[in-house]
Amino acid sequence: MKQPIPFFHLLVLLTLLFAGYADVSAQLTFPKQEKYEGAPIKTTVTVTLLMEDNSAALFAQQWGQTFRDLGISIRTRRSVLDDKPAIEQDLRGTLREVRLTGTLNRNGEIQFPGHRFARSDLGRLKEWLNELKTFGAQGSPESKPLWGLSNAQFKTVFDALSQESPANIQGLSLKAGIDKLELPDSLPIRFDIDAQKRLAESAPALTIKADLEKLAKGTALAIALKQYGLAFYPLRTPTGSLELRVTPWEATDSPWPIGWDLKLSRQKTAPRYFELIPVELNNVPLRDVLMAASKASGIPMIADEYAIEKKEVDLDQIKVTVSKKRTTWGILIRNAIGRDGLTRKLVIDERGQPFIWITVYTPRVSPVTR
Repeated sequence: MKQPIPFFHLLVLLTLLFAGYADVSAQLTFPKQEKYEGAPIKTTVTVTLLMEDNSAALFAQQWGQTFRDLGISIRTRRSVLDDKPAIEQDLRGTLREVRLTGTLNRNGEIQFPGHRFARSDLGRLKEWLNELKTFGAQGSPESKPLWGLSNAQFKTVFDALSQESPANIQGLSLKAGIDKLELPDSLPIRFDIDAQKRLAESAPALTIKADLEKLAKGTALAIALKQYGLAFYPLRTPTGSLELRVTPWEATDSPWPIGWDLKLSRQKTAPRYFELIPVELNNVPLRDVLMAASKASGIPMIADEYAIEKKEVDLDQIKVTVSKKRTTWGILIRNAIGRDGLTRKLVIDERGQPFIWITVYTPRVSPVTR
């Protein structure tokens, strides 16, 4: 007697056959969603100040008291090895930790990436810390000046890149895909010399793999470029105009992000990602699972093709088998990718649309202390 095709496997096949013509999500029956608002994200901020020399000890005491008065945990120590200022973040469920590492010079000034404060700048410092508690390490898109831009300039760029992508650029060359995004003339895209070289060295037949139709222009552009090993960031030219500068991914420490930190809890941002669904898979390629899961959940699940390929992982060769049960999309994807050194992150685009970014897992190395 022939075995029936597992329900979820059938969903994958339907996705492949009717992608673009049928709403595959209709093939799934979702349980009734309870009115769950989700717990708010709780953020803690910690500070480490690196003293340039012992002459800053008195200022270290003063800054220590200032941060403690603001409810911030702080420690100071001498700078060692390759210590450098950093803004890092961990998000676990509804708990977010923002770790600030800054330098303290002999004049009593403290400096973090993109931010410098003297003892007379306590008002600005408090405002920045409150912004970190609200928006996380990336700060508020509406108020945070990035890449040397003023608040007004950054808002101009962010607003333009927050527009919905006018067309699906999947299957197009990079140039054709960028043209389809219809970015404003006021934000021309300039490839630097190294970016031009890398693009010229890419396979002539290489096309954009991800389905980016639901995402904002900024995120769609960032993901498309990343597949080619490229990144972009906004730049103010000497004439005062703005442009989007494209460079090799490894050449910049501050690329336009592929996904922004959540403003709400994970459950409230993407409730369907946490719903229980019936699942049964038998040796299904991981790429097909991601495709079907994206269609059925309404949440794009996008692979970091560039990083995954560099790790020599083939999404088409990874087979996923799950015995018949009920689980969530989050658990399903986590278990499907975890054994191959991949990780996933729930983020939002510039419009607040959630998506899952699947990339290579990189363990965080704690700084050496003495």
